[in-house]
Amino acid sequence: MKSHTLLAIAALLLTSCGGGGGSSSSGNQNGNQNDTPDYGTVNLVGDTEVWSDQVNWTLTASADKLSSTGLAFTLTDGGSGLVIDAATGVIQGAATTPGVYELTISASDSSGGSTSNSFTFTSNAFIAGHWALEIPASNENLMLVVSRNGRVSLTNSTPAGAINALCNGQAQIVGDSFSADLACVQKSVTDASLSNDRLAVSGTVVEGSRITLTNFSEQGDGVFLFQPGTEVFNFGTIIPGIYVEYSDIASGISLVEVTADGSLTALAPSALGFQNMASRCALSGNLESDEIFADYERQALKEALQVFEATISLSDCDLGGGAIDSLDYNQTDALAHGASFIDTLADSLSFNLYSPGNAENNDTVNAGYFHYVHFCDESNQLTAVANFLADSEPFSIVACPVET
Repeated sequence: MKSHTLLAIAALLLTSCGGGGGSSSSGNQNGNQNDTPDYGTVNLVGDTEVWSDQVNWTLTASADKLSSTGLAFTLTDGGSGLVIDAATGVIQGAATTPGVYELTISASDSSGGSTSNSFTFTSNAFIAGHWALEIPASNENLMLVVSRNGRVSLTNSTPAGAINALCNGQAQIVGDSFSADLACVQKSVTDASLSNDRLAVSGTVVEGSRITLTNFSEQGDGVFLFQPGTEVFNFGTIIPGIYVEYSDIASGISLVEVTADGSLTALAPSALGFQNMASRCALSGNLESDEIFADYERQALKEALQVFEATISLSDCDLGGGAIDSLDYNQTDALAHGASFIDTLADSLSFNLYSPGNAENNDTVNAGYFHYVHFCDESNQLTAVANFLADSEPFSIVACPVET
């Protein structure tokens, strides 16, 4: 009896201690799982969202728990065309086709460890410039102006150039897609009354060629074609000089001096010899710096940069009339954008200025538009527009003082 009892106790002890071949093997397997090395993950430092023509940017991959011995990186580029340096993990900036790409970066070391991680890389289309659409059925000319940071204005004009509708807003540019919710003001074709509205636009971009807005008109999709427009490219600036805005000479003119450093200063008409002209609006402010321009190389891109961005103030605006110009544009430190080109009527350099308008007085859907023409150029000489204005009111100018 005692021997049987001892054998039973011994068997019980072996079982409870994990004895036996099967139990021992299971224990070893559990031990191997707990000892599996943690190779960490791949990290990425730098901008993963860039302009498609940008060339000065860097992404750097690292693997935090792999050995530095024999460390090597590989990249699955997702069609982006990006290339990684296998030894350093650096992806150097290069122009890329607009789009949203999924990247997978893997890392391995000489001891056999490896890990990987996935990232989204966005190449946003750089579409700064003028984009035009003609609609023959309604005899309309539409001009879409987009600045570097996506400020956008859409003007609807007659063949003679009269603006009868204007929209303004901030576009979202993601990869090759374009969308914006625009605030609009439109003049009635029958009684010249003004109405406010909103216009949601969206579409796709083929950089350097066209923007297609879906369901834009009764004729279907609206295709805006890129317009180089002129041999004068201003690279995000305005050529220095004194400019005049005279879209309704009967109600006065506005004058602004633009200096080489990008400051805008309002001038009274009497300062340049106009004796009977009231000031339509006093414009002042500063162009916003665009240091990123130095990082671009492609000539095609430079030809698109006929636009600028600015922080402006408008005061004493009395534009008169029953047209779009009659809206209240008085505002302080407002974000604006513009585009410069040759005014064929005046045979002078000019710029359009688009502002958000006075939201407090115009139900947040007032968009501003001004057209300024070079009056005194950077050489302190009168331009051809001076003779045009002299027909409306005789004036004498002692000099065209321009700070350069």
